[in-house]
Amino acid sequence: MAHASLSVVAEAEQAPGADIVHSAQGVLARYKGLTLTSHFQPIFSVSHCRAIGHEGLLRAADAEANPVAPARVIAGATRYDDLRYLDQLCRYLHVNNHAAQDTHDGWLFLNIHPEVFRSGPDSDLSDFLPELSEHPDIDPRRIVIEVMEQAVSEHAGFARTVEYLRGLGCMIALDDFGAGHSNFDRIWTMQPEIVKLDRSFAVKSVEDPSARRLLPQIVSLIHEAGSLVLLEGVETEAQALAALDADIDFVQGFYFAMPAARPVDTREVSPVLNDLWERFNTTRGSGAARYRELIAPYIHAMGGCAVLLEEGIPMEEACRGFLQLERADCCFLLDADGRQVGRNVRTSQPFGTADSQYRSLSINRHARWSRRPYFRRAIEHVGKVQVTRPYLSISSGLLCVTVSIAYRGWDDQLRVLCGDLHWPQVV
Repeated sequence: MAHASLSVVAEAEQAPGADIVHSAQGVLARYKGLTLTSHFQPIFSVSHCRAIGHEGLLRAADAEANPVAPARVIAGATRYDDLRYLDQLCRYLHVNNHAAQDTHDGWLFLNIHPEVFRSGPDSDLSDFLPELSEHPDIDPRRIVIEVMEQAVSEHAGFARTVEYLRGLGCMIALDDFGAGHSNFDRIWTMQPEIVKLDRSFAVKSVEDPSARRLLPQIVSLIHEAGSLVLLEGVETEAQALAALDADIDFVQGFYFAMPAARPVDTREVSPVLNDLWERFNTTRGSGAARYRELIAPYIHAMGGCAVLLEEGIPMEEACRGFLQLERADCCFLLDADGRQVGRNVRTSQPFGTADSQYRSLSINRHARWSRRPYFRRAIEHVGKVQVTRPYLSISSGLLCVTVSIAYRGWDDQLRVLCGDLHWPQVV
């Protein structure tokens, strides 16, 4: 027998109704010649090493039991009334099938179609999510409503939907962030509890070294905005390791678990995540060793340069040892306010081409670098060499790392000596 609220909605809007069937295998719906039911894909907390919830996913089959793609089912709802009903029907199936299992307080991630989300609840709010408001075993605080990033808008209906969900106690996840034209304004506007990074982040993080370096900074920015980060579409060990390296909170994908009709036990530790942590600790250790091996000569040389400058040796002579190293590009000196003192001292064959678009920016007289991490950290730790993360040099247009050290010269004035070195794309 169909759920009462679903029948009422169908009758009021002339939307096609669905026959709801309860069986030992769960709840399913007969709809337009199709059989609809639920699968659940676990979502894992990287730190907790276990599933903390599941995303409800639609599964459909035709009369001959052939699978039908969910996107095709949704595309068949050409009228808004039909779409709204089908959208609600899918959530009804997921809620009931999930509630029938003891998931030990795991979260349930549910999708709302962007058009439905933007339209917002009607005056009778109970008809917007009746599967939540009327189910006796569902705590809305365990529900995470997913909305695609492209649905975020200034439309009044969108604001009503957000307000309604917050009032119920539901969490909100911004879905597919990074697919298409992403905008951080949407995170600040919506303030979701969770931001789901599109699977393209997982793919690019192992194909493109610059994407791998950028991912932790994107995650850090989302964290600072007040949201947790979930990476979806993780299919390989390399992608999973990139997620750990980027400090991502939650992961979802075939590498960890396939969707299934029955949710997993959220109390159980995931063997896949346990093994991944062991692999991560090993690779991080070898990566750190490789990094130390590469950067150590430059740190040592920069310390020696500062000693010579303290003794009054001219800049060109004092920095000779650093500039003779393989990847060294230039040295420059800053005063206590971050103003550059004199010209860059360069190697005989600096990195970059002579006709580079950045050539005019390599003339740094009168430049001020007090905002740069290499200056700030050096001032905070006088006498100790500091090393930056790789970044694009404004002077050469190449990826570089800057080592720096603050010291007091023979005239007792505080200065910061900096040295740029060309950084390889893969380390």
